[in-house]
Amino acid sequence: MVRGREWTGFEASVLQEAMRKSVREFATMLGVETTTVSNWRAGLSSVRPRSNTQQILDTTFRLHATSEDRERFDQLISEGEVEWRKRHRSRAHEPNSASIHTDIALPTDPPLEDNMFRLRRVLIGSMPATKPSTERESTSSVMHIWDLFFSAQFSEMERALPAALASAHATVEESTGELRRRASTSLAQLLHASSNLLGYAGQTDLASLALLRADVLAAESGDSLTRAAIKGSQSWLLAKNSMYDDAVAYAEHAAAEIEPRLSSATPRQIAIWGELLCYAAFGASRAGDYREAQRFLRLCDAAGSQLDDVYTGRPEVSNVFGRTSAASFGVINETVASRPREALKLAAAVSGGGTGIPPTLQSRRLLNVAQAHIHNREDDAAVDTLRDAYMMAPEFVSRIPLFRALTNDLKGRRGLQRLELAAPPDISKLSDDL
Repeated sequence: MVRGREWTGFEASVLQEAMRKSVREFATMLGVETTTVSNWRAGLSSVRPRSNTQQILDTTFRLHATSEDRERFDQLISEGEVEWRKRHRSRAHEPNSASIHTDIALPTDPPLEDNMFRLRRVLIGSMPATKPSTERESTSSVMHIWDLFFSAQFSEMERALPAALASAHATVEESTGELRRRASTSLAQLLHASSNLLGYAGQTDLASLALLRADVLAAESGDSLTRAAIKGSQSWLLAKNSMYDDAVAYAEHAAAEIEPRLSSATPRQIAIWGELLCYAAFGASRAGDYREAQRFLRLCDAAGSQLDDVYTGRPEVSNVFGRTSAASFGVINETVASRPREALKLAAAVSGGGTGIPPTLQSRRLLNVAQAHIHNREDDAAVDTLRDAYMMAPEFVSRIPLFRALTNDLKGRRGLQRLELAAPPDISKLSDDL
């Protein structure tokens, strides 16, 4: 305990500022993920660090904070959370000066914005009063939100989601019969999009809550395919939390429930079924069962062969499964199985297939290709691929832990001095050194 009570996200964030540490430096000192520190900054007093982290914060304050640090801490606490928010919100709009010797505009510590806080409030049930939407407006809103996600416009997505969710909720509450069923599907799809955003923001608990609510709504609406698509993201979250066997079982069961007859199935059914199999393959690969992963991938490939190459006309708003999806997940499987050359053969197929592949999907695939390059000791190719991934979707890629891990791996190989920046490693500088 400090001052006789538990730490909140606000107090932890104030301690970070008082000690003049970046998000990364503070996370390293505490032994937690950078996303944990960012979550404290986003949630402030509404967040309570876990019990073991409470003890770490106590120890850090007692043993590592200087007398000047403690004076700054007390002063900032006395000013209060409202003033702290105002000051950091104004800083978020100042020019970024953290980029050093680079042609890539790298972000500094994640700015404290109100958008994520408002999204959290809506998801836990604090709905602002708003008018219900027409059916056309609801459909347009769902498409717009998913387009923002796939084009990696996360900040805009955070801004737009609270109002979209509140309006969709009001529509469900005031509708009956078939109109309510369709409104429930739209709200489920918006919650599904919210969970994907939150998952990449490191807020997996809130992402899980959004998915559970989406699943209930999809079940009530009777839309089995929307529900299956939601279950795919639930499998992804399980894998993200290292629950690989559970992720496989979840995706495999959901795929079995909608397994299509390929000769007569709709594109939407095939796309959702194929994506579920990809998630099953991913979980199996991470669990070390590469043969089982390959079995799922063969089914994925069969599903992908039934679909057109053009991704922009996707049959399901949340889905970008296509002809090259099996190969892209195959890159992961072969790399994890220590077969980087086989992974790079599949990567060649991925890079040449499909038009209109959205930035979030293509940049994430490039990270997997870069990992295969590194495993195959192709450092120059890895640097080029990482740069391409970052330039394609910087706001998205900077949230992926694999991006940081790969760039740090490359730097360690060459014995390069690590850049102490509160930003993704400088890819441009790294390529010059290599």
